[in-house]
Amino acid sequence: MLSPRRLTGSTSLIVAVVAAAALLAVGVAVVGMLLDAHHERSARRIETRWRPALSELGALREASGDLRAAALAGAGGATLHDTARTALTGRLDALALLAADTDAEVHARTTDLHRSVTHWLESALTDRVRRYAQPATDDGTEPAEGTYAAVDARAAALTTLLERRRGQDVQATAWGMAGVRHYILGLSAALLVAAVAAAAVLQRRYLAPAGALARDLRSAAVGDLSAATAPSRGRGWIAQLAREMEEVRAKLALSQRQSRRDREALVQIGPAVTGLREILAALEEPGPGVEVAGDVRAAEGLIAGDYLGTVPLPDGTTAVFLGDVCGHGVAAGLLAVRLKSVVAVGLRLGVDLESALHAAHHALAGEEERFTTLVVAVLDAGRSTVTWVNAGHEEPFLRRAGGTVERLAPTGPLVHPLLAAPRGTWRTRTTRLGPGDLLVLSTDGLTEGRGPDGSDFGGDRATRALGALTDPEPRAAVAALYSAAERFALDWTRDDVSVLAAAFARRSPGADGDTDRSR
Repeated sequence: MLSPRRLTGSTSLIVAVVAAAALLAVGVAVVGMLLDAHHERSARRIETRWRPALSELGALREASGDLRAAALAGAGGATLHDTARTALTGRLDALALLAADTDAEVHARTTDLHRSVTHWLESALTDRVRRYAQPATDDGTEPAEGTYAAVDARAAALTTLLERRRGQDVQATAWGMAGVRHYILGLSAALLVAAVAAAAVLQRRYLAPAGALARDLRSAAVGDLSAATAPSRGRGWIAQLAREMEEVRAKLALSQRQSRRDREALVQIGPAVTGLREILAALEEPGPGVEVAGDVRAAEGLIAGDYLGTVPLPDGTTAVFLGDVCGHGVAAGLLAVRLKSVVAVGLRLGVDLESALHAAHHALAGEEERFTTLVVAVLDAGRSTVTWVNAGHEEPFLRRAGGTVERLAPTGPLVHPLLAAPRGTWRTRTTRLGPGDLLVLSTDGLTEGRGPDGSDFGGDRATRALGALTDPEPRAAVAALYSAAERFALDWTRDDVSVLAAAFARRSPGADGDTDRSR
């Protein structure tokens, strides 16, 4: 750190500069506040007093003209008469409120107008046509009280006065702006003189000996930390500052190397996250005669704990599967990628459905706090059947061609590394899947998802959305369920939500028979 004794010789100059700057700042603040207050008062009177008053006065004159026209119309103008009279009294009250905060002359003229309007309306009760319809005089004589002419004359006089007051404040505002301009010019000149004087002192006392140090600082600022700062440059505290600058440079160089490694890591993370998301949601081309659509929506970022897939099997059938690792986020997503790979490889090698679940069970070894639910189904277009195994997963939906929706029950427990899984733990079942039928798999993030009021989305709501499909094909079913969740205002951050739908292509041949058996 710098020694205080190094700065003793500069203390008097610094105190003097600070005191002068403080006095200048106080003077600038006082003058600025006075000019701003004067300008603000004038502008406020224009916006909050004269302009609204002139607007109300114009509306009052228009209402009085409408009232006079209604009187001339006789009985046919009764409705217009009542409307105009109500508007006239309302404008008169509003004008009185605005005039209450003005000068004595404006208040007096407003009071005269109020009295004339009141007298006019009262007199018109006994002599309606004459009082309402009498026009304004053009000969310069004072109109009789209680007539339209008197009201019009008072309103015209008040309008002239308000325009004059507004003009005065507009002129005052212009003077205030001129004062601000002169103030800014004067302040700029004073600051320029002060800056020149200060620059001369600083150049002689401080800037020249610190020039070399400044060049080193600029090099460090642009990332050039290769050259060390010479500690012997300058005198007194400048030399001490140079030594401290060398310490800072060394720390910055270390930080720069670490920052470069961090940036490189971030560049690698982006493609890795995107790639993991694509793996979790990727669907292979299904086997012949089968159509498939699906999507995975993560609760956090792009990586979900849900995984889905399609595998064309060697015998020409197509396997689809959907799994859900407990939890969500990166850790669950990495495990989901591993499980998807294990299940997909096993199915591709032709193992039976239970063996595929056993492979997933082995893949969870060592994951004591993680488990997965999983449903795997095989669509056989030639036999018009679907065979499935369900390890504790959300019950799949089976929408029949007629619009009814069934649920396919679980056939075994969830896949947990701490639960023993001997042969026969998971059974397979088969049922008919005919033309126009639709198989839909989903995770509990959909059916157990909650809305703003805390209620669940529920299987019934999903059933209704599927039953209402006019075009029961996989892509439409996936879109319908996500749209229903959006309308329900589902909390998407609570859990991952995934949907996979499959059906026989419309051009594929149907199959007879309806089996429902275990094996």
